[in-house]
Amino acid sequence: MSEESKGLPAGGYDGGSPTRGFSRAESAWPQYGAAFMMAVCLSMAWAAMPFILTSIGGTNAHVGYAPAINNLAYMIALLVTGSWLTHLRVKRTTLCAGVVALCATVTMSLVVVWAQRHPGLNNPAWIWILIAAGGVGGATMALYWPFLMSWVSSDYEGVRLNQRLGWYNGAWSSGGTLGPVIGGWLFEVNPILPLIGAAAAVVLAQVLLSFGRDGSTRKTSAAALPANVNEAPCDRRLLADCRWISRIALFSACASYAVIRSQFALVFRDHGYTESQFGLYLTIYALCNFLALVIAGGWARWHYKPSLLVIGQVVLLATLLMTIYGRALSILFVSSILLGVAYGFAYCSHLYYGASGSRKRSGRMAIHETVISLGLTIGSAAGGYLCDHAGLYAPYWFAIGVIAAGMVGQVVIHLGVRSRAAIGSPVAASDGIGIAKSP
Repeated sequence: MSEESKGLPAGGYDGGSPTRGFSRAESAWPQYGAAFMMAVCLSMAWAAMPFILTSIGGTNAHVGYAPAINNLAYMIALLVTGSWLTHLRVKRTTLCAGVVALCATVTMSLVVVWAQRHPGLNNPAWIWILIAAGGVGGATMALYWPFLMSWVSSDYEGVRLNQRLGWYNGAWSSGGTLGPVIGGWLFEVNPILPLIGAAAAVVLAQVLLSFGRDGSTRKTSAAALPANVNEAPCDRRLLADCRWISRIALFSACASYAVIRSQFALVFRDHGYTESQFGLYLTIYALCNFLALVIAGGWARWHYKPSLLVIGQVVLLATLLMTIYGRALSILFVSSILLGVAYGFAYCSHLYYGASGSRKRSGRMAIHETVISLGLTIGSAAGGYLCDHAGLYAPYWFAIGVIAAGMVGQVVIHLGVRSRAAIGSPVAASDGIGIAKSP
């Protein structure tokens, strides 16, 4: 969190009564609104990106490389922000990131306009300029999402932390629900419109974020919990187990989603369906993702049950098999539902386990986002390469292999933690972060 929050009194912003300060701290609608609009921007632009690239002469490889470079730049930038920039003021940092993201989106729009006005040239340099601008936008998000998540969750623990993250996840995932269908519809009108709409969404996010209060309250876990809520004690070994199992689940889900998002758009069209129907496919995924995140944010019974994450991996396998063998639109839409549920549960699980017991929230959020970007980068790059060199369906078999290997890793980690617990060997909480003992 930002440095200026360290000196705030325990009673809240005013230094008054705890109830009054707590009530004001709960008001985070500018951050939630900004998360919603930025998610609209990104989902709108990237759902339409495969069609935008092919419309200006891009190949299947370009379709895979664009999101891969975007996520690779994001991941590299996260390593910097998570290590050296966690002291920055959250409001100023997120606003500056929004400005750079707007410039990157405008640059991408100008490239498409130029390509439309010079249809006979097919200069690959302009395609790579568009991809590079997407990479700049991806790197910029390393100064946006981790700081915004830290801003929302700072000083909260237990059930209240789960609720705050639930509201935040509901905000960005609802934006992700609307963006794809809008992007697909706008592309059918004109390829430039999804990028123009994305730029407008960034502007609205900046306006909303300007109303946010740059600070946090310094509450204890007991103060943050209602009197009638009994939070289960935090076990160090179990938390370490859940962190790593959820990390594998999130990576597998991101790799699978990246393959489907980048390459399945072209397969979907080859089946005879339209761009707007693909937008609806992604919207169904996003809606189910939203519902999974909101339900998990309001229902804490899934905490510290790692077997549920393994079940989520099985759901991912079913999703990919339906994607490979399905032809009817109804089957493909069912696979989209399963993908949204599995991705949403993996996302909220890793976010919760990573934030729990950690004082360096922005660093933890950077780790969370790094896992996401690594999965998206590998999935997108492998999908583009395999589609060009091994066939249209090779990327989905690659994703199945990733999930299968991940399930083996999850079982090994879980059995290893249980065996250490049985012999009474001390196990540190993962990543060198100590876990506060519950009272």
